[in-house]
Amino acid sequence: MNQPLVAVVTPTYNGARYLDEALASVQAQDYPNLVHVILDNCSSDDTAEVIDRHTGGRVAILRHRNPVILDQRQNWTRAFELVPPSAVYVRYLCDDDTMTPSSISEMTALGEAHSTIGVIGCLHDCAGAVQDFFWPKSRSIFDGIEAARMALLRQGVLMPVQMLWRKSVMDQLDPLFSDAMDGSWDMDTVFRMLAISDFGFVHKPLGFTRVHDNTMTAQRYSGKTRAWTRDGLQLITRHGPMAFGSDYQMQLATFRRYYIRRLFKWWREDGGRQHLQPHFDALSKAGLGVNRQSVSDAVLDWIFVKAGLRNGWRGYPGWQ
Repeated sequence: MNQPLVAVVTPTYNGARYLDEALASVQAQDYPNLVHVILDNCSSDDTAEVIDRHTGGRVAILRHRNPVILDQRQNWTRAFELVPPSAVYVRYLCDDDTMTPSSISEMTALGEAHSTIGVIGCLHDCAGAVQDFFWPKSRSIFDGIEAARMALLRQGVLMPVQMLWRKSVMDQLDPLFSDAMDGSWDMDTVFRMLAISDFGFVHKPLGFTRVHDNTMTAQRYSGKTRAWTRDGLQLITRHGPMAFGSDYQMQLATFRRYYIRRLFKWWREDGGRQHLQPHFDALSKAGLGVNRQSVSDAVLDWIFVKAGLRNGWRGYPGWQ
């Protein structure tokens, strides 16, 4: 039986420190029909030598190098453009992460059993432990819009890393990674795919996601930026109407109250608003600017929540 071609995609920039482990984990896959697309974003370290060591292995490597350094979103876009047209699935792998040997075969099996699935996730070791992604263990398939709603309410966690995407669904997005988001444009892509396909989840740890200070994610979301919450606002305003339907305005109002209370909490912690202007700007851009009425509404909501008369926001991002 012929098995569909899967392309693993790894954009890298000066990633030699961990790249050898990432490439070795691809070569160790038990899935037979696999290629590895590697895009070097003008690295100045030993990245080329690391790739050389794995070239000629069981899994064919399609290596490319940008003539000039691209920003991260442009680099990812270019890397996915290099996927062979004959590929049926695409598996993104960061240059500092790894996969278990059965990762591709187990995720592909779920996709092949259910042709409506466009996005497949899995458990993986992250920050020192296998994380609970909250997806009900009794289910492996979720309607795409239902999955988007659950993710926004933090009843299920979506992480674009360690995911398998069906290429025919991915190809319907133009552009694949939109510049409409200030950050989390990869998460935005997942939500856009869930609007047109279903979600599958393998309840097994099939990868390792490294957490360290040199990643782009760590640099963008570190310290007092609290950028996850700003991204949450953008995800809700972009995808909430699809995910929540008639409940959208209610959910948006609940999130806005939560956000405004977070701003005042952060103001006290920081001793001022020097780190908070991007948040005020994001709320204003969304037509939800902070004013006397919205602050009064947020305070009154806090009283109702504390009294048990109303549910507060417990959704995405859930940790800020």
